Amino acid sequence: MKKVGFTLAEVLITLGIIGVVAAMTIPTLITNHQKKQTATKLVKAISTLNQLIRLSENENGEFSTWEKLKDQEEFINKYIRPYTKIMKTCNPIQNCGYKTGTLWKYMNNSIGFYSDPNYGGRTPFLGIDGIIYTFGYINTDLGGIAVDNNRIIIIDINGKDNPNQFGKDIFFLVRDEVSNSIIPYGAGLSHEEIKNDCSKTGRGLYCSAWIRENGWAIPVDYPFK
Repeated sequence: MKKVGFTLAEVLITLGIIGVVAAMTIPTLITNHQKKQTATKLVKAISTLNQLIRLSENENGEFSTWEKLKDQEEFINKYIRPYTKIMKTCNPIQNCGYKTGTLWKYMNNSIGFYSDPNYGGRTPFLGIDGIIYTFGYINTDLGGIAVDNNRIIIIDINGKDNPNQFGKDIFFLVRDEVSNSIIPYGAGLSHEEIKNDCSKTGRGLYCSAWIRENGWAIPVDYPFK
């Protein structure tokens, strides 16, 4: 009886084709998974902030009236800690596992006003969800340079881990008094303004607004990598 089988060459060719297909598809699958995780953590952080601020407002009055020029440890102890689980405060930022000299980079890889997590007394804190939360205001007189600073909240969705870059793992949010909620910074701007900022040549401050525009999913043409 004649036996039918595969030659060694045929097996090697088949394995080679499988390897090529895997090399082409696996990076895309990994990137898509990372994008989904990023969007999910962004939504979770917004939900956490909205909940804790509403709880705090019940006892401490409207967010707009909070004493934002307090020492930040005092601010956190009064307005934040009683209403959510805080693992650590991060001043200096190394308290939360960041390497010495860590700076948050803009999307275009430059550094600027928001690059130093502790600038002007900022005190980020690590939540039980592994997300770093930073109320963006500082107790330094800037002469009106950062007019939104008293409403900005910065989050680092993966804590000390890289890339520590705006629009990739660090996002800007803002307290909107009209809707009485936390929303992405830049919400309400035109799509072109948001997209130009959230680009390889931009700062990345409005990236969370673009993700919201896209139904809380990272768009295909988003500069994620």
